[in-house]
Order: sequence, then C-alpha cells, then structure tokens
Amino acid sequence: MAYEYEQELTKSDDSWFYVGIPKDWKGAEEKKVRIIVNDICVIVPEGIANATRELLVITFLQAMIDSKIIDYGDVQKAAEHFV
Repeated sequence: MAYEYEQELTKSDDSWFYVGIPKDWKGAEEKKVRIIVNDICVIVPEGIANATRELLVITFLQAMIDSKIIDYGDVQKAAEHFV
C-alpha cells in the first residue's frame, strides 16, 4: 500500500528534519531502514534494500504510480531512455 500525505517540516534539531512514518507501514516491522536523500527522499525497509535491485526499483515505481506522482506513460518513457 502506498501512503500519500503532506507534512510540515517543523520537527527538527540543528541539523536534521524528522519525518513521521505511519506505524502500520509494512516496512516498520523490520525496525531498520535505509534513507536516501537527494532531490527526493526515499525510505526503504532493509529487507527490500538488500534484495535484488529490480525489486527495489519496481516497488519504488509502483508506489509513485499508486500515489499519482507519476503515471505509467512516464515510466515507459523513462525506461526507453535507460535502454
């Protein structure tokens, strides 16, 4: 299940912002995640991060599609650029 919600970046200390994650998120069972921050922020359960990279990419794209951040056509166009 993909979650889509907005949050103000108000919880912070001198160096970091803190972002809430729903407690019923499937990845929370592992208690350890990998956080990737660049132009976007991705939080990945360690079990998926250590799986084959195809699973990580497909799971990420599916979540973005489910949240209506991108559509299937965008994925197809991007894949054509990779190939």
